[in-house]
Amino acid sequence: MMRLKAPTRDFASTLDECIEGVTGNKIFKAKMQAAKSALVLAGTAYSDAGAIGELYCIAPIDTTADKDPIVIGDLHKSELVNLYQYYFVNEEKASRAIYDKLLNSAEEDCPFCGGIGRPRNLDHFLPKAHFPQFSTLPQNLIPSCRDCNMDGKAQGFATQAADQLIQPYVDNERFFTHQWIFAKCVLNANDLPTSIYYYVNPPREWDKVNKARVQKHFLDFGLEKRYAIESARLLPTTLEQIANLRIAGLSSHAIANCILTPGINKAPFINHWMKGMYQALHDYVQA
Repeated sequence: MMRLKAPTRDFASTLDECIEGVTGNKIFKAKMQAAKSALVLAGTAYSDAGAIGELYCIAPIDTTADKDPIVIGDLHKSELVNLYQYYFVNEEKASRAIYDKLLNSAEEDCPFCGGIGRPRNLDHFLPKAHFPQFSTLPQNLIPSCRDCNMDGKAQGFATQAADQLIQPYVDNERFFTHQWIFAKCVLNANDLPTSIYYYVNPPREWDKVNKARVQKHFLDFGLEKRYAIESARLLPTTLEQIANLRIAGLSSHAIANCILTPGINKAPFINHWMKGMYQALHDYVQA
């Protein structure tokens, strides 16, 4: 939805920071040191898979026979989950600075919903309950608002290509540079706009999988309703501006150029709710 810059801290140095913080448990520390290379390789495979839309190909751990299986090296699921909880998030550990930097990198804009919500924690894109080897992988930790974290994504993960949500760090540029969210004005009986309706319309040249992915992202994060709510706050003011400019004698073309085209061009990113709203009003005024 919104592209995030790649984390400046790589997985190897993140693991080093976490391992350094392990005190009082020599066995776990030694197991982490022994498994570090394998974990780094798994992290590289994660990034490579994400870049080609194949994160769904990474299999979740199997807990059918053992609720706490060995995941990588000699490390059990519980140990990798605890790595995040006690040696990464823990405010008493130096690695907490990595957590805070990742959270702050979003600059108060949740990438899943296009900045409507404010990130308050890091979401494991591939949930640590099913993919504990990525519990402290920076590229798997997405700054997320509460609504997107709890209601939009929760603990789900894709098992087929078309069900993958957009990964803000590693996914293909097409999702961030091509417009696929559009809008139109909802008119009353007098043909006056009353609200803005948002919908998905990906580029025709995209394949079926990528079209399905943006549709799922749009639906799962409730962007139709959330975008409409945002536009409702600005719509009355913009409509009054349009009406006043018409009273002043400006043509539809001039009105579009004065207040609507700048709104389209100044939207924070290509699939932002504001861009869609101003495009819809531009079409309405020019009709």
